[in-house]
Amino acid sequence: MDEPLRLSEGLPTIELPKVSLAKLLNDDELEAQTVFDICCRTGFFYLNLMDHAKGEQLWESACLARQIGQNVMSNLSTEEKNKFVKRSGTLDRGYASFTREENGQTSFYEAINIPQDELFAKQRTAWRLPVWLEQYESNFMTILREGNVVANIILGILEKQLQLGSGILTSSHRLADASHSFLRILRYPGLKDGQPPFTKPRVLPHRDSVSIAMLFTWVCGLQIPEEHPTMIAPDFEAEDSWRWVVPVYGHAIVNLGDAMPLLTNGKLASGKHRVVHATGEQAKLDKISVLVSARPADSTPMKALKSPIIPQTTPEQKDKKIESAKEWGDNLVNNFIKKMNFKET
Repeated sequence: MDEPLRLSEGLPTIELPKVSLAKLLNDDELEAQTVFDICCRTGFFYLNLMDHAKGEQLWESACLARQIGQNVMSNLSTEEKNKFVKRSGTLDRGYASFTREENGQTSFYEAINIPQDELFAKQRTAWRLPVWLEQYESNFMTILREGNVVANIILGILEKQLQLGSGILTSSHRLADASHSFLRILRYPGLKDGQPPFTKPRVLPHRDSVSIAMLFTWVCGLQIPEEHPTMIAPDFEAEDSWRWVVPVYGHAIVNLGDAMPLLTNGKLASGKHRVVHATGEQAKLDKISVLVSARPADSTPMKALKSPIIPQTTPEQKDKKIESAKEWGDNLVNNFIKKMNFKET
């Protein structure tokens, strides 16, 4: 199923802007300005991968990863999957599964996490993929490698638009650096016959603890708030402000994560989103998504950079402890798991 499924009619959708990878690779100034404007407002856009060979390869590799995830997570026993051990305090390595109970209903999802820094380490460590994934290592490396290229194209544009020096952002997002960047294949099981849909989101509203995320998905379920949502409490949107994001063939859904507003003191936006049950016949299907992330290298100081475009820090901000990217990311991940009210299973 390489062709994404259509959303049921009558549901509120959001028309994300579409950006051309080919134009970005060709240094198209108008397309670069479009990316910057989006990143200052919502941090979400479609990236058309089919107008360049690099993008086509990334799309094809993501489609294969979807098939791998479906076959592995649907058919292997939980005992076998748990042998792909997690890294304590993070979600960048190993098999993970989560349940959340609400109003007598149980929501479940699971994920395989492939760590970028382990696959591309300059000196290989004792870490290895489990036997049921090792035959796919070259495909995982292709996704991470091409995803890193795309992420650094976007970061390079942001450097220029923010009037930062060349390499200020890209030098902290190199492929082989220890960074907790990852490839994640997620599976949200479809509803069984007679099973009522979970009335609350499968994953509550959140922002990603990354710099850039690229999502490949084929079954509907991703939602983001409209650009000017109705707020019923601080950081809490009214239900009718949420919009469905429709999967598009040959396109990745790109969003900025929480690293970017931190490094730019709020100049750039982090894309808020949630995952809900699909509707209609799609609700019976497993939702498999492939997520490629780019995070700053572990040693990166997580503080606002300086440029004429970035707002100056306040005295209160200057007095705060500066965390490394590793400390910052670990804290956000742990807070995310607590906020989601998930139980690791």
